[in-house]
Amino acid sequence: MTEVIVVEGLTKRYGHVSVLRGVNLRVVAGEVYGLIGPNGAGKSTLIHLLLGFLHPDSGRIRVLGSADLEAQRRFIGYVPERQRYHTHYTALEYLTFLGQFDGIPPKRLHQRIDELLELTGLTAMAHRYLRTFPKGMLQRLGIAQALLTDPDLLLIDEPTSGLDLDGQQELLTLLKDVRQRGHTVLLCTHRLAEVEYLCDRVGILTEGKIMLEVNVPEVRQIPGSMVIQTGPLDLALRQRLEMIGPEVQTNEHTVLISPHTSELQAKVLQILLEAKISINVLEPQMSRLMQIYLHTVSGQPTDNLVASPVTRISLRDTPQPPPTDEIDPMLKRLLQIGSINSTRSKDGKQ
Repeated sequence: MTEVIVVEGLTKRYGHVSVLRGVNLRVVAGEVYGLIGPNGAGKSTLIHLLLGFLHPDSGRIRVLGSADLEAQRRFIGYVPERQRYHTHYTALEYLTFLGQFDGIPPKRLHQRIDELLELTGLTAMAHRYLRTFPKGMLQRLGIAQALLTDPDLLLIDEPTSGLDLDGQQELLTLLKDVRQRGHTVLLCTHRLAEVEYLCDRVGILTEGKIMLEVNVPEVRQIPGSMVIQTGPLDLALRQRLEMIGPEVQTNEHTVLISPHTSELQAKVLQILLEAKISINVLEPQMSRLMQIYLHTVSGQPTDNLVASPVTRISLRDTPQPPPTDEIDPMLKRLLQIGSINSTRSKDGKQ
């Protein structure tokens, strides 16, 4: 496949501080590539190098087949983490000004702006001044301006930074619509949920290098684990639960399902409900990608996490909060209506 981004041996220093220490990266056409790492790892620096805003100390960069990065900017859409706007413009005026600056013919520009306002959900806001826009709508406008010239490559830096949970979800839904249109995307973020939702591959940037690349769909399919905090479980009930299968482990106040499936969870909950055991918390344990990320940034080996299709954890590995009589309100509602086929974790995700 055509390589849209090629980075080899890239280094960058700010004075005596070495930020990038030999980055190697390849992104192919149509791919959504996620770049994650701790704050200060150099993700934004790498984007600025790809745009030609900064010059590397050593190494090689080619974008869309050319090393002339300044000339390639017109084929790139860029959504910075901190966007700056002339707030006396309306959304329509702002996009029109940018399109005229880019030399888009008037008829095509008018059509393109209409398309992008609809895509980003801003049609009704087209004539409002930007100073009245909340941050989530400004982020949407930033995506619209990045798509104005129908670029071959999108560089997106921390798109949901500063948004509340509803705003984050709305923006991720928009970005998923963008990805389905076939754009090549490099997404820099420190939020693993964004990577799992949007990306084909992810590179983990730490200590100035991309230490590991992961195929996101592969690790997304690996089952995680579920911890159920309950009222007291007697020995007979624990034995009955563990007879479901080796994936189910118990102690006096906890049931662990590892690896977790909805079928196993339904069987466990059915037994607990029949025994009239109080269920206080359903809590998914960290995803496989989170485990890989934490091992990578801390310098621990990841071979067993990446290669093994199923990893079973033990209750000894699982933090045990003290029992509580308070039940999660969402769980309480689900149990009251007798639904055991679908449960939600504390953050509201299925």
